[in-house]
Amino acid sequence: MKSYNKIFFPNLDALRFGAFFLVFLAHVLLIHLSNEQTYSYSNYIRKHAQTGVLGVNFFFVLSGFLITFLLLKEKISTGKFNIIKFYVRRVLRIWPVYFVIVIFSFVVLPLVFPLFNKTFFEPSPLVFYLTFTANFSFIMGYYPHSSLLIVLWSIAVEEQFYFFWPWLLKFFKQNILLLLILIIIVNIIARLLFLDNQKALYCNTLSIISDFGIGGIIAYFSLYKTEKLIAFFSVSKIYWFFFYLGLFAVIYNYEKFFTGNFMTVIERPVLGVFFGLIIIDQCFNNKRIFNAGRFVFVNYLGKISYGLYCYHPLGIIIAKHVLDYFNFFASPVQSFIIFPALSLLFSVLIASISYFTIEKYFLKQKEKFSS
Repeated sequence: MKSYNKIFFPNLDALRFGAFFLVFLAHVLLIHLSNEQTYSYSNYIRKHAQTGVLGVNFFFVLSGFLITFLLLKEKISTGKFNIIKFYVRRVLRIWPVYFVIVIFSFVVLPLVFPLFNKTFFEPSPLVFYLTFTANFSFIMGYYPHSSLLIVLWSIAVEEQFYFFWPWLLKFFKQNILLLLILIIIVNIIARLLFLDNQKALYCNTLSIISDFGIGGIIAYFSLYKTEKLIAFFSVSKIYWFFFYLGLFAVIYNYEKFFTGNFMTVIERPVLGVFFGLIIIDQCFNNKRIFNAGRFVFVNYLGKISYGLYCYHPLGIIIAKHVLDYFNFFASPVQSFIIFPALSLLFSVLIASISYFTIEKYFLKQKEKFSS
């Protein structure tokens, strides 16, 4: 496996950025701006932009793969899981940015808004964000005023996964593949039970966990069946071309494809398999069509993708206010090209500042707890 490490990590960073970029497009392209001239293709673009939220699904599959891979590799190397060190590493990676946003939203904004003769009230209970259960806050109908808080529901799901996963792996240490299959079965049952509750279908942890399970299955086979995995998926490039073409067709026709109760129930596992195959292609396929991590700048954006994901609502708000101030919005070209580009630029700047002033310090501390 060591011979594949150089392929594995760079491409994974690029995939992280790809997942973020899908979410970013969904958020920025759905905003209706002042003085915008509406054309028929405006609604067409916005309709298909909504599927960008599937980037969150991709994030979860990536997390399931990477975290399971690292834990299982640690077990192979040391004979056990060091759960305390695992928790410390996750805390040092996730909490600094997360709580910067929580403090900014619940403490700073209520103090700043009155200075501009505006009122600010955050209806979302703070307790959900302190306990990493914001996804259940959404299900209960609490929608945050601070746009920065909106994206934290998915971070809450990640944290719930991080909390339980090492214990489950330890308990099922002789039957890890069985655990991973059970995770997918539980997901399907949960989605069947939540069919009449759209909020729970999208935000309840049990209706999401197949993403982590599928990522975990890839990690399991990449460690225990490495040669077979590589041999099986190192097929002709033409097959992978048709795979990506098929994936594009499914996402492009997302609403038509995943319609009806049956398709709604299996939607998450099906998409999880698609995203899992992308990970396999980029990490283990010797005949891949392209290397996602080919470009240094894309790898850098992948490295700061956590900050990009958490801060991009602020980047969008700043870009909107700047262009509104200059009364710039007049055509869809400006709304769908210049506005997203400027929003991405501000998001990259904010995430970079966060990375070098906050995250990098904690990442160095995180290295001390590596196994």
